[in-house]
Amino acid sequence: MAIINPLQPFRHHPSLYIGLAFSIAIGLAASRAVPPVSAVLIGWCAGIILYIALVLIHFGRANLDSIRARARELESGKWIILLVTSTAALASLAAIVMEVGDAKGTAHAAGSAALGATTVFCSWSFVHVIFAQHYAHSYWLEGKGIDFPGCKQPDYWEFLYFAFTIGMTAQVSDVTTQGPAIRRAVLAHSLLSFVFNTAILALGVNLGAGLLGN
Repeated sequence: MAIINPLQPFRHHPSLYIGLAFSIAIGLAASRAVPPVSAVLIGWCAGIILYIALVLIHFGRANLDSIRARARELESGKWIILLVTSTAALASLAAIVMEVGDAKGTAHAAGSAALGATTVFCSWSFVHVIFAQHYAHSYWLEGKGIDFPGCKQPDYWEFLYFAFTIGMTAQVSDVTTQGPAIRRAVLAHSLLSFVFNTAILALGVNLGAGLLGN
């Protein structure tokens, strides 16, 4: 009987490992000067910023052949990656609530609010970058599923546009989805985007009320 390695889906994601290591290092360094929750959020933001930078560099260097090869490498664990990264991003929202709540009415309220807003933006961007890669790899691996007007061979940037459009508007704009698999992914992405957009609105209301209260 074959032994299933739970880390198997992650072995082709060096950018995630680099971002995680950087996140831990920055978080530990920050913990010497700020409370634990603040240190976690600072490390989280630092790791995401580095990860997205590495991914965008990869996007700029990739061609259609490398995208297809990458899709084959990541086929087995693509849904696990989506689940784990999305769960981590949602967990960051809980940490933001703790951060802003603990600092409310203190001298650190403004700094905590800024950290909270930065974390929401980083987590929001992280989710869409992850989904952009998922869409790209699914497209080239499973036989299309997304129709980009005027573009027969879309690269990563087309899928990044698609993912961020869903994230900002909860719709697919001028792009057409085809097939149940891609629609399920878009549904999950839209629901997750709704949670983040609601969190952004709630954070804004909370910060506004706090400023008026002060």
